[in-house]
Amino acid sequence: MSASREKKARQERGADYVSPKEEKARKEQAEVRRTTVIFAICAVLFIVGVAALLVWNSGAIQRGAAAATVNGKTYTAADVAYYYYNARSSALSNNSGSIDSSKSMREQTTADGSQTWFDYLSKQALDSLANVAVTAQAAKDAGFDGGEDLEKTVKETMSSLESVASSNGYTVTQYLKAVYGPLMTKGVFERNMRMAALAEAYANSVGDASHYSDAELTAAYDADPASYAMVNYEYALYFASDYMPADDASGSADSESTDSTDTTAEDAKAAAALAATQEAAALASVRVKNGESLESVAGEANASYASTYAYYSTSDMAAWLFDDARKDGDVTVMDYYGAGTQLLVFHSKERADYHAVDVRHILVDTEEKANELLAQFNAGDKTEDAFAALASENSTDTGSSANGGLYENVYVGQMVKPFEDWCFDASRQAGDTGIVKTDYGYHVMYFVGRSDYAYWQTLAASKLGNEKMSALTENVSSESLDGMKYIDA
Repeated sequence: MSASREKKARQERGADYVSPKEEKARKEQAEVRRTTVIFAICAVLFIVGVAALLVWNSGAIQRGAAAATVNGKTYTAADVAYYYYNARSSALSNNSGSIDSSKSMREQTTADGSQTWFDYLSKQALDSLANVAVTAQAAKDAGFDGGEDLEKTVKETMSSLESVASSNGYTVTQYLKAVYGPLMTKGVFERNMRMAALAEAYANSVGDASHYSDAELTAAYDADPASYAMVNYEYALYFASDYMPADDASGSADSESTDSTDTTAEDAKAAAALAATQEAAALASVRVKNGESLESVAGEANASYASTYAYYSTSDMAAWLFDDARKDGDVTVMDYYGAGTQLLVFHSKERADYHAVDVRHILVDTEEKANELLAQFNAGDKTEDAFAALASENSTDTGSSANGGLYENVYVGQMVKPFEDWCFDASRQAGDTGIVKTDYGYHVMYFVGRSDYAYWQTLAASKLGNEKMSALTENVSSESLDGMKYIDA
């Protein structure tokens, strides 16, 4: 009750006598006040109701609803939607045909029927958010802001977003809602994209050799030398598909055959083909042990042959190659992922002391086109940017053309041999160009430069960085909240 109304009430309670006329007037006035108050309350409620409806329809309430916590910090439904729809997009791409993109993920179950796609993707989204959030916070705690590179990434991403939206006939807001759901706004997108970019930049920084002292890298090497070694070996692959028995003409004409019979026959043929590769590889291994060249022996059987390098892993092949008992010329035969049989010849093991390289290339079909592009480059200002522009316009290599033909941190054994031999020529200098022919076509080459660190140091830094990131995210505490109900609803 207000002060004025309370005063009035005291005055009314203090009156000794009220005439019938005054009483009637008072009642009439009271009724007018009551009606006015009721009307005012209804009007206020109506206005509040309309405003609430407008806010609800705008998505502001749903967008700002608490949907998750990470280490005690709350994130909105719109924040989670950024990660949820990224996971959803990946699931649609990897499960083409088994997910209906026109329906909510809440209405569809995963292949094993154990959960809805919404539940599955929500967990992925929460895990991603948690990892990004704690990594970004660690970056801030370390005083790491990503610098100019981060700002460039954010600017280029937002610029690309505007360009893609416009080319599809959308405003940025419309496009974001089409891709990330109705809760997404430009501000929410940019905030989460920036946080993700900061987390990635920080993770990359702690996985870079410059982040560690020589003593730290050496200690990592001494603790596990095999992880930073490289093995030179040869291999020949005998694929079962090349040894598949021909169809039985008489059997194929049998109209009484059943699907079950056909399946059994195909299984038998596949088993016979695999056995044939094992026999071929075993015979080849005997010849190699007797001094014949694996390359020539493999060539006779049209087997796939290469001389290359391997780095430590947990595979059966690596276990054999990196065994300390291995010596030059050792030979073995083993299964090749059920697709055939491989024959391995060990030659040497050493620490990866070389330096990885950065290189750009333009892949074309003909030598004439390669010479034409190289001449065009040499006629210009001959800068790396100029070469990158030519690569973007002309290269048929889909893996690098969008990035100006750039391959970074190329390591020994990564590329086909002619390409690799050019890259790792000891005389190679920044700005060198050339043309290399491989089975893929003709490569116009541009040498960018070498890493400042030996490759084993790069590997050691990467391992230390992974360990640091794992420790950072290992004990993260996250929880989904009621606001999740607004996502993909």
